[in-house]
Amino acid sequence: MSFLTVFIPSLVLTVIIGAFLPLTWRVARAPWALAAFWGIALLVHMAWLAVPHLGAFAPVARWLAIMWLAGMLSALMLLIPFALLNSFLHRRKLEYISAYLPIIYLSCFLLAGVILSLTSTASFVVRQEDIRVPALPSDLDGFRIANLGDVHIGRFIDAKELSRAIETINEQHVDLLVVTGDLVDDVTQFESALRILERSNAPYKTVAILGNHEEMGDLPKILSTYNQHRARIILLVNQNIAITHGGATLHIVGVDYPMNPKGRHKLPRPEQNAAMSAQADAAFTGLVEGETILALSHHPAFFPFAAAHGAQLTLASHTHGGQLRLFGRPLIDVYPYLQGLYRREDSYLDVSAGFGHWLPIRFGVPREIVIVTLRSEPKR
Repeated sequence: MSFLTVFIPSLVLTVIIGAFLPLTWRVARAPWALAAFWGIALLVHMAWLAVPHLGAFAPVARWLAIMWLAGMLSALMLLIPFALLNSFLHRRKLEYISAYLPIIYLSCFLLAGVILSLTSTASFVVRQEDIRVPALPSDLDGFRIANLGDVHIGRFIDAKELSRAIETINEQHVDLLVVTGDLVDDVTQFESALRILERSNAPYKTVAILGNHEEMGDLPKILSTYNQHRARIILLVNQNIAITHGGATLHIVGVDYPMNPKGRHKLPRPEQNAAMSAQADAAFTGLVEGETILALSHHPAFFPFAAAHGAQLTLASHTHGGQLRLFGRPLIDVYPYLQGLYRREDSYLDVSAGFGHWLPIRFGVPREIVIVTLRSEPKR
């Protein structure tokens, strides 16, 4: 589903731009120009469809698809300003200037596509956060947790990228690796993804939760595959476990993603809150006030419910940090908890921008792995 939600809009954008271009400049109506545009568009989309079967050439096809989509989005934003400018120049009888507009437009189009594609495929960062927890047991002081969320293994993020992530996390010498949902988009790669996760050198089992992409995929197969790897990876679905570190106990709570009964991943806010409240009641069963609790939720909106149940720290992902930011501001900001560290009295939330993407364009929001270190703080 996630592939089509990108591929189909790309086709629609291509048709819009292709239909609009001949109405702008004379050169765009030339048969050679139209043939070149539609020929490249066909080549890119055929290569995009064939990514899973291209082997060593898959990275080239991915880059072409990312650049094309980035270019189409850029072209959509540039078409109206250039068309208005062209009209203005004709009214002012400045046709000699408008003759250069196709070259300027094409240059902007190509430059924007290259810049966006390069930023989308750039390397990831490791973000370090120290969380000061009141009355944290001394044996948990310095306990390090890696949050790996939104990997989205599929057409644009492959198993090699996940291997790089695990190697980086291993270099950080964390105590615990958690996977906060949306590990794969292509369920055929799920088994290999779990085998890569098993390379973690953290002393405790990897703890994972489900995201909306797992829920929208082949969920029975995903659950079955997780069960086959339970010796090294624990999947929590509205459950909690405890691990002992030194003489201290850390309780880990993992909740499911609140799905729409119709199969969509968005619920109206009142229904979402009701679902999260019920999930919290189930997941925190048996835990009492004063225990050290780490909550894992794909959706960061679970934070108030985790805090109300006594979780000192909640780790989440899902938002991709907004994925597109200009001058530090997200172009689409629909999440109250978008990225980074938030505090609610003595409870903290950290939202990862994610390691991968299903929409293969990032700008101003790098892919990231988050390493959280627990630090003690006297209880106020």
